[in-house]
Amino acid sequence: MGRLRAALDNRDHDIRPEALAAAVDRYADDDAVFTSDTGMATVWLSRFVSMRGTRRLIGSYNLGSMANAMPQAIGAQLLDPQRQVVAFCGDGGLSMLLGDLMTIRTHNLPVKLVVFDNRRLGMVKLEQEQAGLPEFGTELDNPDFAAVATALGLTGIRVTDPGSLHDSVREAFATPGPVLLDVLTNPQEIAVPGKPTVAQGWGFAIAKIKESIQSDGT
Repeated sequence: MGRLRAALDNRDHDIRPEALAAAVDRYADDDAVFTSDTGMATVWLSRFVSMRGTRRLIGSYNLGSMANAMPQAIGAQLLDPQRQVVAFCGDGGLSMLLGDLMTIRTHNLPVKLVVFDNRRLGMVKLEQEQAGLPEFGTELDNPDFAAVATALGLTGIRVTDPGSLHDSVREAFATPGPVLLDVLTNPQEIAVPGKPTVAQGWGFAIAKIKESIQSDGT
């Protein structure tokens, strides 16, 4: 099944976001504080991270604010400098507040920023497709976020090989001080709703057909 999925929806062999979330769950402290951006980062956290021990979760789940994971992580880390704080950041959300990397650096906050770098506004993409619309306007022209973090004085780790995922996550958590873990994840990953409907499935099928036949630039 894994080989079939790789052939159909992950031809570039990008890292599965599910695998990233599961690795973070495995290596994060049992009293870690998690924050998550609104969107796909929240989906993967909710499905693959367990709130065991005295872990806590902060998000913008009623308001649906974008780019909230990093500033909320800053607040949590300032409140408890000795506690591990892990932010599940979407690449779109992180891009909106890149300046806050300097805030983290200036105060030397040991926040661990985990970036789901799928080069997309992922939730918007899925919302378009389930409505029968081909993906439009959701692609992001991302920099190397790890290199940006390094240039600003943080530890930056970029992960492109699925085989190095677990070692990289362990390294991020073992490194003192602030760390940005930039993981290139599969942009075509599908998060099936808890209670999918026939209408959603039909819309998604129509969208995929449109995407497969439309030419570049349309």
